[in-house]
Amino acid sequence: MRIFRLLILFFLTCPFLAVAQESNISGHFGIKAGPSVTTLRVSGITPNSPRRKFDYHLGGMYRLRLNQFVIQPEVLISLKGGTFVTERVGGRQTTRNNFNYLSVPVMFGYIPTEGITLQVGPEFSYAFDTPNGPGRKQDIGLAVGAHYDFLDMLDKFSLQLRYVYGLKNVAPPSDPALNVDYRNRVLQLSIVYNFYKKK
Repeated sequence: MRIFRLLILFFLTCPFLAVAQESNISGHFGIKAGPSVTTLRVSGITPNSPRRKFDYHLGGMYRLRLNQFVIQPEVLISLKGGTFVTERVGGRQTTRNNFNYLSVPVMFGYIPTEGITLQVGPEFSYAFDTPNGPGRKQDIGLAVGAHYDFLDMLDKFSLQLRYVYGLKNVAPPSDPALNVDYRNRVLQLSIVYNFYKKK
């Protein structure tokens, strides 16, 4: 049911599709994928020390432009979580966290010069059931980044760089006195293929 709600949110963020043929409005779909560097910000009393790991993300988007402004909702499969190093008797133990999410970023952009878009927006995520997954299914983050459109022969391709700052504690329930808090931190680099219509 929560996944269904996220998908509904994605489509609700495209309210101008019916008028996308007007001269000052343009829109198109795209697919994107790329590597991610993920970790957790950890606080409280816990034996786990966070480390970075390389993950990936992939999905689709709709990019709607109105003059110098852009709204870009997306649906992504996004792996997060980093790793934990835990000190134990006899040595260290490294655990790979499998925080696998269905994520719905809604990016709002401004185009200061043609080809470059500065973006910011919320990202809503819901975790799949996986071993070593997050303690809480739902997450919300703030995404900030930039979008670059290639020109000439590569004009259907774009490059995106984005940082997602998790705002919600996704640690498993624990003793309140320990005050354990895990928050996602993600750096993403994406290659985008745009489905432009020929004019």
